[in-house]
Amino acid sequence: MSKKAIIMIHLVEESAEKANEEIEKEIFDELLHYPQKIPWLKKVEKVTVKEA
Repeated sequence: MSKKAIIMIHLVEESAEKANEEIEKEIFDELLHYPQKIPWLKKVEKVTVKEA
């Protein structure tokens, strides 16, 4: 059985100046290049940005 973690974060105020899709791509790409920043991370599956 595999396990998944859901991580919810609040973004900085400046994020309002960018499209959600662009933010998603930047976060996804950063996690792919630096996965060691999240302990236990095997692979990045999905990043979604929503309006709060």
